[in-house]
Amino acid sequence: MTMGSILIAISISFLAVSILLSSNDFNPVEFTLPPPPELSGPLKPKVISQDSTNLFEGQAPGPESLLVEKGLLYTCLADGRCVKINLKTGKFEKTVRLTSHTNCNGKPSTLDYCGRPLGLRRLNENLFVVADSYLGIYSIDFEKEKSQVIIPSDTKVNGKRIKFADDFDILDNDTIIFSDASTKYNQNWFILSFLEHDKSGRIIQASISTGKCHVLVDDLAFPNGVQVHPDKQSVLFSESGTAKIHRYYLAGPKKGKKEIFADNLPGLPDNIRLSSSGKSMYLALFALRMAGQPSFFDSTSQYPWIRKIVGELMKVLPAPLVSRAFSATNPLYGIFLELDLDGNIVNSYHDPEGKIIHSTTQVVDDGEKHLYLGSFENNYIGRVPKH
Repeated sequence: MTMGSILIAISISFLAVSILLSSNDFNPVEFTLPPPPELSGPLKPKVISQDSTNLFEGQAPGPESLLVEKGLLYTCLADGRCVKINLKTGKFEKTVRLTSHTNCNGKPSTLDYCGRPLGLRRLNENLFVVADSYLGIYSIDFEKEKSQVIIPSDTKVNGKRIKFADDFDILDNDTIIFSDASTKYNQNWFILSFLEHDKSGRIIQASISTGKCHVLVDDLAFPNGVQVHPDKQSVLFSESGTAKIHRYYLAGPKKGKKEIFADNLPGLPDNIRLSSSGKSMYLALFALRMAGQPSFFDSTSQYPWIRKIVGELMKVLPAPLVSRAFSATNPLYGIFLELDLDGNIVNSYHDPEGKIIHSTTQVVDDGEKHLYLGSFENNYIGRVPKH
């Protein structure tokens, strides 16, 4: 070994020790995940049809959540726009922003005031609701191209402000249930929540008319997608940090209880949406974990010191590099699932090359022949024929 190599090794060792001994509020902990599942049975690879395609490439950055109705697609984008798209003509017919700022481009430095809209659903004939990870919960009128705040992000719930409104579902005309993915880290630094195995996330019930909120479930590792179960007595939510879906009972004999709905998923789960039949649901997985190819978080779950070093290095990097670093840990292989109403996997869609299915955050059924795919980082909307 040359003197130069020795000095480099000593420098790296000194840096690692300094990081490990550093005292701050980023403190990864050990956690346990079951061995990733084999791709067999309903997980046996069924490669998506060659008719799958990417729509609006370059025009739709980060279409996290989607809604498809009667030939129209609604989504919100990384630059803060919420748009109505005519699928037949490809025209972006309506555009709504949640703020009046004009220099919104999706760059991390603009998100605090431009927002980053994520989950999207229809409230009634005229209004939609969107969860913005920086600004809070808003209503949108696409036809009038107007928005209005329902629950601002500075609202405190149990003494903590809403830090990361992510996804939600509508229980009735005046009640929504949404995920606050982390009360410690905002979206720019969501990767630190995973590296730390931060359990500050929670599920919140809120009144649309009054804005009053209360916590249903807390102590969660990045709660994400939310879907009211068709029984109307329970709500499902994905916990991305543990690769599972929970079911929380809102009414009936199990009211107030939480149980596991789906466990040891082959990826980190994101949004959940009912199929058009209402007899199954589609689950997006934004990061792969399977037998023989565990995720970075599986591999380092028992080694918090590795995640400590990685996280501290990321903290001194520009936010775009942090996002790319997270993407680099995610294999190209794409997969999403169809579950029955009891949480059993009944179907899976695979894209080994990740050309269509990659970093998927939502799968929505158009009621006919296709499924449309959202993503927090892709610059297109995927379209896949149903199996």
